[in-house]
Amino acid sequence: MPRVCTVTGKKTAVGMNVSHSDRHTKRTFLPNLQVLKFHSDVLGRDFSLRLSTAGLRTLTKHGGLDAYVIAKPVSRLTPEMAAIKKAIEKKQGVAAAPAKKPVHKANRSARLVKKVAAKTAK
Repeated sequence: MPRVCTVTGKKTAVGMNVSHSDRHTKRTFLPNLQVLKFHSDVLGRDFSLRLSTAGLRTLTKHGGLDAYVIAKPVSRLTPEMAAIKKAIEKKQGVAAAPAKKPVHKANRSARLVKKVAAKTAK
C-alpha cells in the first residue's frame, strides 16, 4: 500500500542527507500519515481514511467529510474521495457535473485576445 494521503495527495518525497563534510546521501521524507475513521452523515457509514495531518486539518476546516467532498469538484479529488462524492450525490439525487477539461495556458490567452479584438471591433 503506497504512502499517500487520500485528501491532499501528499506522498513520499526524495531528498539528500547532507553531512557536516557536505557528503550527500539519498533519503526519503515520509508524510505524517494517520489512519482515521470518518462518519458520513449522508451515507450513514464510516470510512477509514489514510490522512496526513495537513489533510486532517483540511477536513476539519471544511466541517467534516461530507462537506469537504461536496465542496470540491471531482477533478480536484483523489479517486477514493471521488467515489465517496459519487455515492453521496447518488444518495442525495444530485446529478454529478461533468469535469471540465483543463485549458492550456497558451489557448487561454489566445481566446482572451480574440474576445478583446471582437469587443473593440464592435
